Formats: sequence, C-alpha cells, structure tokens
Amino acid sequence: MVGKMRKRIAVLHDLPSYGGAALMNIIPIMYSLGIEVCPIPTSLFTSHGGFKGLSSLSTSSFMKEYTRQYKELNLSFNGIYLGLFTTTVEIVLAEDFIRSISSEDTLIVLDPILGDNGKLYSFMKVDIVKALKDILKKVDIITPNLTEAYLLLGEAYNEFPSEEEVIYMLRSLSELGPKYVILTSVVEKGNILIYIYDKEKDSIAIIKREKLQGSYPGTGDAFTAIVVGELINGNSIINGVTKAADFVEKGIKIILEKGYNPLEGLPLGDYLYK
Repeated sequence: MVGKMRKRIAVLHDLPSYGGAALMNIIPIMYSLGIEVCPIPTSLFTSHGGFKGLSSLSTSSFMKEYTRQYKELNLSFNGIYLGLFTTTVEIVLAEDFIRSISSEDTLIVLDPILGDNGKLYSFMKVDIVKALKDILKKVDIITPNLTEAYLLLGEAYNEFPSEEEVIYMLRSLSELGPKYVILTSVVEKGNILIYIYDKEKDSIAIIKREKLQGSYPGTGDAFTAIVVGELINGNSIINGVTKAADFVEKGIKIILEKGYNPLEGLPLGDYLYK
C-alpha cells in the first residue's frame, strides 16, 4: 500500500559529533517543522572546526550509495539542502545526486560554507570555491555570509560594504544561477543586516537585528534550515528569513543569559520544542 508522501528533504552536509552544528542542528530543526530528513553526511568530524584537535573523514567513497538506493526506491524530495563540502569529489557526487533525484518541483538550496571574517576556513581550499561556483546554476537559493559572497565572486573582502556594493554583489551572485540570494552578516551601525534578493522581481528586502557580541558556531546552519523549512511548508521567503533571524537571536540570548559556552552551539534543548 502506498501512503501519502511525507514532506521530505535530503541534506548533504557534514556531521560533527560535538559542538552543535551542521546536521546536528538541521535534523532536529527540520523535524520540529514537520519535515522528514534524509541526512547524507559529506564528512564526519569529531567536533566542529572551532575546537582544537578535531579529526575528520570524507565520506565521498560512500556518498554515491545514497543516490543509487534512493533512485531504486524512486524517492522524491521537497528539497535538497547542500552544506559543507571538503573535497571537489563530494561536490561532483552532490551534482549527480541532484541530477538523479530532483524534479522540477524540488527546492535546491546551497549554504556555501567557505569562511568568515574575510578568510577561508583553515580546512577549506580554493578549488572548493570554484566547484561551488559551478554548482550555482543548479541552485534555487543561496545563503552566503559576507565573506562567502566575496569569495564566490572572486573579489577583495570589504568588512563594511556600501549599499551599492551589496546590491552589486546580490545581482552578481544571482546571475550565476540562484533565483534568490540571502546575504547574511552585513554589519551596519551596531546592527546585523540580512539582504534578500529576488532575481525575477529584481527586488531587495532587508531584515535588521541587533548585533550581539561574540561568535556562535552553528547559527548559519540553523538559520538556513528554518528558511528552507518555512519555504517547504508554503511560507514566503521573507517570512522564513524573519523566523530564522528570530530563532537564532533567541538562542544566542539564552547562551548569554545562562552563561553557556558559545562554542557548544545553540542550546536547542532549551527552546526548540518549547
């Protein structure tokens, strides 16, 4: 007997055992939004990159098995969420997954995890930037931070870009493929600005939040997960970004109020299902 299809998303991302990031954030958040997750780990990490002494293992030799079986099972997905890749082989396999599994109705989202504060992450390589740039033509939505936007465009980092420069970046990124560009981490006068660019309408919306002091790993994963989940549930992109910003802000405030170690990620246990 074939039942009604559940809302389902495939998430190609890394799995860090400790630190509350990537799949460890995305899976519970998606389920809280009523969406079933099929995780496809691109790499295994003992912790996220903020901790010393981590070890990692690429799962590229196994990734193709997900594509093979899901194709045999004729699985369909409302969305495909692409996250951290540590080798170009993983990206090639992700492209094959999209080509083999997605349909015209599948929402494809890329969170291009490359770097922050104007630099590539220490475990990231330049060839990953080029490979992600090439995959953008298959993507509906991209959610870079400011550093990642500059890296994808191959331009020098500017910590405080003018509004004209931001608009140029949004349009330039959309020309590479995505219908929507959500640019995060733009700082202006003590605030964090999130820009939402709609290529079809050539329109820009801005969500503003107070800039809270400190660094909080895993917030980008949670942010994108909520945006994607809200879209799959039929809500608007502006509504999704607003809810995502509220969710991340609430988690950071709990960290600050309770004195938690911010390296351990958002305290989902304190507020996700409450």
